[in-house]
Amino acid sequence: MARGWSGTIVHDGIVYVGTVDGRVVAVNSSTQSQQWSYSIDPPATIYTTPLVNGDLVYIGTYSGQVYALTIIEGTDRWVYPRSGSIGSIVGSPVIANETIYVSSSDGMLYALDTKYGDFKWKSEPLANKLWTSPTVTGDTLYASTFDGNIYAVSAETGTLLDWAFESEAGFASTPVIYEDIIYVGSFDRHLYAVEIGSDTPMWKFPEEKPADNWFWAAPIVNEGIVYAGCLDGRVYVIDAESGEELWQFESSDTQGKLVPIVSSPVLMDNLLIVVDESGAVYVFDLSTELEDEAVPLKAISIGDDVDVKSSFCAQEGLVYIRDEDNWIHVVDIDKGEVSWKVSLTVEE
Repeated sequence: MARGWSGTIVHDGIVYVGTVDGRVVAVNSSTQSQQWSYSIDPPATIYTTPLVNGDLVYIGTYSGQVYALTIIEGTDRWVYPRSGSIGSIVGSPVIANETIYVSSSDGMLYALDTKYGDFKWKSEPLANKLWTSPTVTGDTLYASTFDGNIYAVSAETGTLLDWAFESEAGFASTPVIYEDIIYVGSFDRHLYAVEIGSDTPMWKFPEEKPADNWFWAAPIVNEGIVYAGCLDGRVYVIDAESGEELWQFESSDTQGKLVPIVSSPVLMDNLLIVVDESGAVYVFDLSTELEDEAVPLKAISIGDDVDVKSSFCAQEGLVYIRDEDNWIHVVDIDKGEVSWKVSLTVEE
């Protein structure tokens, strides 16, 4: 049974995704079939979501290597390190300033040249391990750690900057930055807003009693509103400045049991798209006024006995979802149904 967290990304009609058996797969959305498949050698689990930049697709592996593959044929342009490995890579890489930044289970951040994969720098150890992705804004990287720290690191040199934030509880999610405020989920079952440069949170949500589970997925922030999925089966919609709840939605099965939301929500035009662990897709029209307990515009199931823990993407009315059984499901929002699906499993 295939298991993994690698999510989907779409670029010029091609869907890219990693697999637990160590392959990067490109699926052509026009032909609805695999365009190419690249096998990591030796095989290594891929938890990271691919990243496309220019004519290359980048991926990090649990064996501790970063690959750059050509988007047309899936041939390797470079791999870092050329021999050996760094610590296991779980958080997806990010790109800025012609540099790819990677967090590693050895507790350090790495910066590589995007064109040739040349080493630029590595930070000092920030934690026992780093599983979240760094976030880049301007010339600074921000990294959250399981032991409750947020570090600011120079994007140019990798040196620690003066400001850092320390919390009693560890941080579960990748930090999201909006107007110099960091939004991040914690293992104490609160979502925090921390102004860069401050030693105390601007707010935490819920303010008093914690949520019923972790805010594992990174929230998204748009036009002053935070959208946060939670493992307690709820989507919380929060005023970004005050921390006041605007509305919430409970994702439940046919028996009324709440279903965890492991993936970050996605915005597509004026639509908010939420996918829960069971593969239920909820679509909210943000151009309308939503009440305290919002009702979705549409609710679409991608199938029975589906397990979704990966990030997903949406483009031009279609939502691309990878399930834990190694299928990509493509949901047509207008039609309210699965348009097509394709298996990523290699036939033996």
